[in-house]
Amino acid sequence: MEMPPNLVQFLLGGQTCVLATVDAQGAPQTNIMTWAVARNPQIIALAVDHRSRALRNIRHEGRVALEVLGDDLCYGLRGKAVVEKETMTSTPFPCALVAVRVEETRNHGAAGVKYVGPSYSFHSGKEHRKGVEEAVFTELKGPAPTI
Repeated sequence: MEMPPNLVQFLLGGQTCVLATVDAQGAPQTNIMTWAVARNPQIIALAVDHRSRALRNIRHEGRVALEVLGDDLCYGLRGKAVVEKETMTSTPFPCALVAVRVEETRNHGAAGVKYVGPSYSFHSGKEHRKGVEEAVFTELKGPAPTI
């Protein structure tokens, strides 16, 4: 299953999505994610905090769901997540690089409905965080293909 081109383009970094995981007792858990990048139509890479329940749940049960919400975009994704890199070098606190292989893509949009997605920005004096975010997105994207 592949994500459509407009969704891949949207997920090049800096967009908010919701990650859903399941704990060992079967209880659902959601997390807001902003460090998410589509590497290609089948893979989304996430920076997941070492201290989070999400990472613990991914290690236990790799099945995940993502809700991706943006202007005129409303997609639900399901897939299998694996820890690809235990500790990222670009994040300001310990995060694992998690790769999600997309197994299902569902467009939740409806004809005649305009969706306006969430966004975020930095407070005055915190603009330096933009550079940190760009470094995280670069690491999530991985090296350029060599073929």
